[in-house]
Amino acid sequence: MNELRCDVLVIGGGAAGSRAAYEAKRSHPQLEVTLVVAGKYGTSGSTNLIASESLGINAPFNYMGDGDDPDVYFQDMLDTGGGLSDPDLCRVIADEACTRVEELMALGLEFDSEAGHPVQRKLSGCTKARSLTCGGATGREIVRVLKKANISIGVQVIEDVRILDLVKDDNGRVCGAVGLNEKKPIFITARAVILATGGAGRIFRKNVNPPSIEGDGWAMAYRAGARLVNMEFFQVGPAVVKPKVQFIIHSHMWRLQPKLTNVHGEEFLKHYCPEGVEVAEVIEAKAMSYPFSVRTVAKYLDIAIFKELMAGRGTLDDGVYFDVTHVEEEVLKQRAPITYDFLKRAGVDLTREKIELGLVVQNFNGGILIDVNGFTGVEGLYAAGEVTGGVHGADRPGGNNLIDTQVFGYRAGRAAAEYALGQKEKSKLPVIVQDMSSELVKPVTEEEQVALQRSADLYYRELTIVRRAEGLRRVLDYISEHKPNNQNNILGNRLLVGQILALAALTREESRGTHYREDFPDSEPAWQQRIIISQGTNGEPAVTADKF
Repeated sequence: MNELRCDVLVIGGGAAGSRAAYEAKRSHPQLEVTLVVAGKYGTSGSTNLIASESLGINAPFNYMGDGDDPDVYFQDMLDTGGGLSDPDLCRVIADEACTRVEELMALGLEFDSEAGHPVQRKLSGCTKARSLTCGGATGREIVRVLKKANISIGVQVIEDVRILDLVKDDNGRVCGAVGLNEKKPIFITARAVILATGGAGRIFRKNVNPPSIEGDGWAMAYRAGARLVNMEFFQVGPAVVKPKVQFIIHSHMWRLQPKLTNVHGEEFLKHYCPEGVEVAEVIEAKAMSYPFSVRTVAKYLDIAIFKELMAGRGTLDDGVYFDVTHVEEEVLKQRAPITYDFLKRAGVDLTREKIELGLVVQNFNGGILIDVNGFTGVEGLYAAGEVTGGVHGADRPGGNNLIDTQVFGYRAGRAAAEYALGQKEKSKLPVIVQDMSSELVKPVTEEEQVALQRSADLYYRELTIVRRAEGLRRVLDYISEHKPNNQNNILGNRLLVGQILALAALTREESRGTHYREDFPDSEPAWQQRIIISQGTNGEPAVTADKF
């Protein structure tokens, strides 16, 4: 086993991990900071995808003069979060967002601008225009400038590393991590560890995430003793399934009133709209409600597509037809230039051809419960970005995910570095790690590969748009059947994450935000409490709930 040592280990090379590594090294240059990346630094992770018309980062600069300020921003987060956003975390983001963005700009990040200042756009869940963009490449540009900064100040970067578990010393302190580096076991000791591994979109059959986003961070943190919160809330929404590209359809495209038909050519949305709700109204609402959420009437569109697909009336690529051929080319170029050009390069002319639209898992609101400094409650372990939970609640404003990475990447990096300074000795390689190495390199068997594929299908059907008790129990029964026989860490992590998601969704007997229980369709005041899941004394998930 390859053994490395450092002071601060950051796991994940997206926007959160890059910011955390930068701040840890910048605040204490004498520390050895190591950043491990699942693929190639600058291209791996969800942050680096160009997957929508306008990927933004929120900050209440009020460049557009519509009265935005930190207090308005704070209230938007609480309102959109459905009563489940942590007010302390939201306050930190509201107050520090502008400073963190200004620091990115000082590193060379250039936003879309006009009239001498960056343009800010109003995205879903926002009452003001506060999202800054670099076209559809905002996340990639953030990582680009942070990568350059990290290299310049001496952060060590190791690519092609998939971390699969954390290691604790005899005092219960996280002291490193084990994983695979180009399929060979690697162990890295550290005085402090920061998890920035993103969400778990790849455990679902349909998603817009890169291969490394499988929920390993949650599984590792759970086993280490961290608590997970709001795990029933994650974002699913319309995306292109044919041509085969990873691209989300939101905002301006829906304002063009597209025609939606199933594989039989039937305009189906009207069958799912209740009395008094018009099809045009639902489609218009979708422009300001990208992910599925019960907050607006746009929910009927997502439910309609999902039920058509589940009923077998979708295309071979699990999609419905999305048609804007009635829109003139100049209008498309003006209203949705990135979408038009992206699909044109993929071989589709939207003025002449339909595309196929499906529902994909995109982003998670829940995750590791952290405090305002990214501390997980487990000594030596910090976290930042999508792997964390608490700030977003039942839903989140569009553009909030990227600012979350910068605000809490900043705080987690500095807190972990400060903690590492107080640790006198680097941990020695525990004997148990040598035993773990043989499990890490064990290849996925044919039987386990089948289990991975079946779990992805099951999770997509029962855990995404429409949830019911019987379906959620089917997920739990499947996991119970396969977990005892599991000997592979990759499959084990995926089953554990599925179990946690299903348990959280089954526990919440109401509909709120991105969580829709068809058997409990209404939001209930009694359920304005967070569901927290941690490892029980028997090793199985234990559920608690609390109110702010």
